[in-house]
Amino acid sequence: MKKIINRELVSFTENDIKKYSRMVNEYFKRKWRFVFVFLLVSCSVQNEINKDDFKSISNNFSASFYDKLDTIGNYDNRIITRSLLKELIDIDTINYSKPIKIEIKKETLFLKFEDSNKKQYVLKFLGEKHKKRFVFYTNYKTISFPLVLMSKEMKRYSIYLTSTDEIIFANKNENTGMLLFFGAGNSSGFEYQFKLLRDE
Repeated sequence: MKKIINRELVSFTENDIKKYSRMVNEYFKRKWRFVFVFLLVSCSVQNEINKDDFKSISNNFSASFYDKLDTIGNYDNRIITRSLLKELIDIDTINYSKPIKIEIKKETLFLKFEDSNKKQYVLKFLGEKHKKRFVFYTNYKTISFPLVLMSKEMKRYSIYLTSTDEIIFANKNENTGMLLFFGAGNSSGFEYQFKLLRDE
C-alpha cells in the first residue's frame, strides 16, 4: 500500500487580503493628508494576460497534465532549474514522468503527484474563483508602522483554461515598501502552460 503524504500549505484568499486592505484604508481615511504616500509605493509593472479566449473554470474541475523541469541557468557550477511543483513545494525528488492531477472543488485546489521514491503527495490551497480564473496565494506578508514603515511581499497564482485545452498557471511576485516618504517596489511574473490530458 502506497503512503500518501498530505501537505496543507498556508494560503490566503482574496477576501482575507480585501479585509486587510479595508483596515489600512480606514486608517488613512482618517489621516487623509498622508494618502499621497500610497502614490509612492506602487512602482510595479502590470502585465495583463489576454483573457478573450479563456474558458471559465467550473466549481468542480478535474484534469491531469505533465509538469516539466526547465534549466534556467548555471551559477557557481550549479545548474538552476525551475518547474511549477518545484516552486510550490521544496523537494528535489519530483517524478516528472508521472502526470499531476489537479482538482478544484469550489474554493479549494488540490494538486496530486508522485516522487521518484513512489511516495504520493497532495498539496492543498485555499483560493477563490474570480471571473474566469482561480486565484490563490502562497505568500502574503505585510509589515506596517503607519507613517514610518510599510512593506508588502506577495506571491500569487492565477489559473486559466484556454479554448485549446491548455492550463496556464500565471505567477506574480510583488515586493513594495515605504520608509517615511520614500517608496519603492518591483514585480515579476512567469507563466507555466501545460496541455491537459484526458481523464481515464
